[in-house]
Amino acid sequence: MKINQKRLVDTFLQLVRIDSESGNEKKIQEFVAAALKKLGGRVVVDNAGKKFNTNARGNVMGFFPGTVKSAPFVLAAHLDTVKPGCSIKPIVKKDCIVSDGSTILGADDKAGVAIILELLRALQETGTAHPPIEVLFTLCEERGMHGSKNLDSKQLRGREGIILDNEGSEELLVQGPAVNDIEVTVTGIAAHAGACPEKGISALEVASYAISHMKLGRIDKETVANFGAVQGGQVPNAVMDKLSLIGEARSLKAEKLAKQTAHMKQAFEAAVKKYTKRIDGRVCKPQVAFQVTPRYGSVQISKSHPVVKALAAAAKKLGLPLYPRSSGGGCDANVLSGKGFTLPNLGVGVYDCHTVREKLVLSEFYAAFALCWAAVTSYKK
Repeated sequence: MKINQKRLVDTFLQLVRIDSESGNEKKIQEFVAAALKKLGGRVVVDNAGKKFNTNARGNVMGFFPGTVKSAPFVLAAHLDTVKPGCSIKPIVKKDCIVSDGSTILGADDKAGVAIILELLRALQETGTAHPPIEVLFTLCEERGMHGSKNLDSKQLRGREGIILDNEGSEELLVQGPAVNDIEVTVTGIAAHAGACPEKGISALEVASYAISHMKLGRIDKETVANFGAVQGGQVPNAVMDKLSLIGEARSLKAEKLAKQTAHMKQAFEAAVKKYTKRIDGRVCKPQVAFQVTPRYGSVQISKSHPVVKALAAAAKKLGLPLYPRSSGGGCDANVLSGKGFTLPNLGVGVYDCHTVREKLVLSEFYAAFALCWAAVTSYKK
């Protein structure tokens, strides 16, 4: 199938000129809903937007009948961008597209959106046999996957397909970590640091002891942990009585995530014992509130899964590199995996995401389209 490269690029350029920073997605939501309707799809917009801070109504779903009997194939991408993403001025070069340097480009993830829209157009024009297709465009992925977390997934019958939200087109992410958000509040006892420091218990010392006895950073090839935000104290002459820390633990394996999270909690419990002491004849000890909130689950897709095998076969036939890999980050695929979807994450050829140096490599953009086309048109279940 010959790619209409000009139309694919023109669609992408049209999309990135629509402002859609997270929370300001109304215009892009309305644009893609209209585009899907024009292509003959039945369009549903859910009410997810009422559950978080956005001016858009909700996630956009498009339903297209197939020409072969099969379960539906799902194609997914997200509509929002990070900041600075307003008034983007794309510049088309010989081999790539960039912004003018004052904003991001927005190829994360409008390159994925463009591929999906062009694929639907091409199927319509060529009459190529294909399964039913269900399109999912989500909101607020960049700010915590709020769209996919609040998706009315019962609207979709398909549970297998591709999400187009990775970087290089040679990468197919089939594994991603589950993440626990960790918030810790350490409460000590205030005292004058000059006159009677022995009557205080420093929340900073308690936290420092716990951190110094904790495994952080790279734990093993599947597990990492970090504390990235700390807040506490107001004046230099008082024993600090309160300190808060925000961190996370990530792992590809649920049991390792649980073990690392428990280890971090135990380090604070040991610190409480270490700094318990008598003050004016009373036993006093610091207090630690250790709160764990699961952010999202892991992605675990077998390399022998039919969609992965179809993409691998297509890459081989087209002479394109494609490597199933693991990621240390998260995306809508993590959340949707927890809702029963199997969506390997295909790269679209975007690099330096979330920076003003972001660029879309055209050869990889076209390769991603070709791989997606081959997987969709060969799918039957």
